[in-house]
Amino acid sequence: MQQQQVRQFVERYLATFSAHIVESHPDYFTVKLPVEVDKDIGNRPFYWSWVDKMNLAYQPLVLTFTFHPDCTPEGLRSEHLHIGATRMQQIFASAKKHGSFVCMYEQQGGLLGNAGKRRSTPLVPWLGMNLKISLLCDKRRDILLYLGINLHQPRLVTDFTSFLFSLSLTPAIPDYYYTLDRKVTIQEALQMAQQEVEHTLEQEDQQWAEEARTRLREELAILEAYYEELARREPENQQTNTDEAEKEEAEQPEAQPSLEQEALHPEPDPAGPTSVEQPVSFDEYRASGGRILDFLRTNGIQITPREEVNQAEWKKSTPDEERQRRKDELAWQYEPRIEVSFINGGLFYLSSVPPLMRSSKAKSMRHLPASGRIM
Repeated sequence: MQQQQVRQFVERYLATFSAHIVESHPDYFTVKLPVEVDKDIGNRPFYWSWVDKMNLAYQPLVLTFTFHPDCTPEGLRSEHLHIGATRMQQIFASAKKHGSFVCMYEQQGGLLGNAGKRRSTPLVPWLGMNLKISLLCDKRRDILLYLGINLHQPRLVTDFTSFLFSLSLTPAIPDYYYTLDRKVTIQEALQMAQQEVEHTLEQEDQQWAEEARTRLREELAILEAYYEELARREPENQQTNTDEAEKEEAEQPEAQPSLEQEALHPEPDPAGPTSVEQPVSFDEYRASGGRILDFLRTNGIQITPREEVNQAEWKKSTPDEERQRRKDELAWQYEPRIEVSFINGGLFYLSSVPPLMRSSKAKSMRHLPASGRIM
């Protein structure tokens, strides 16, 4: 998105919530945030918890957004909005949360609609859904489906979103319009959408999955060769470790008596008895330049002997466990899989009819052409 597109998106987002624009300039604008927008992008959750619990009056948050870093307004605290800004990501998340599903009505004949004709016009209910099919392996490819399902007569059309952009839609039903009953349930409409997804996948070339499995087999062969070589070298490493352990055990009895003898018969200090150091506080110790770790050791934090440390939780993984874990990681990375996610949708009451050349009856869903897609 270019900066002009960023500004247009933000202005449309704020206009949806009827936000009050205090000042508008070609390089920036100042806005007073409504309650819903403030809770989503205002970054003051503690304030809102206090206001809600105490039932206090809302004090609106006023922000100034700039779209060119070199055109900052003088005397105003502003924030530069761009596609990677944190505030912009919050706006995207808020738009997704509030705009994932809408209900709109078609209005014909300008603002007056059908008022001049004094004639009622029926509106047909349509369920619009934008779906994303993701073909996943170590690579990714996305297919977008824009589906429209007639809930009055069982029929499905593709590229429904482009058709909606050509209509005049309003969130409230206009005068002299009425809606037709829905004869197709939402569950039946979802089944029709599922059939369209399956039909789209059938038309896709499956070569990408075969290539992914080939790469997976190659990576597994490399992994097996590595651990086979590691297994051949393991006896040599075990022999070396055994020799080192025997050497340490042979040296240990000679050093142990001397340590015990020194502990039982300490040598007298020629300088005489030393004076007992007075304990100091932590602040005094830090002021003298001492380290925190030394202070803790001096005042009761003792070093645990190595033989008393319980190392059962730190058990080293065996080569077989490591090999299985890496196999699972490779399978997760390379194994081909398909994910279908819902982007957004809505219930649309329309008097216009979408193009029939890309529609079909529910019984002939298997013969629909492939939908528009973005790779």
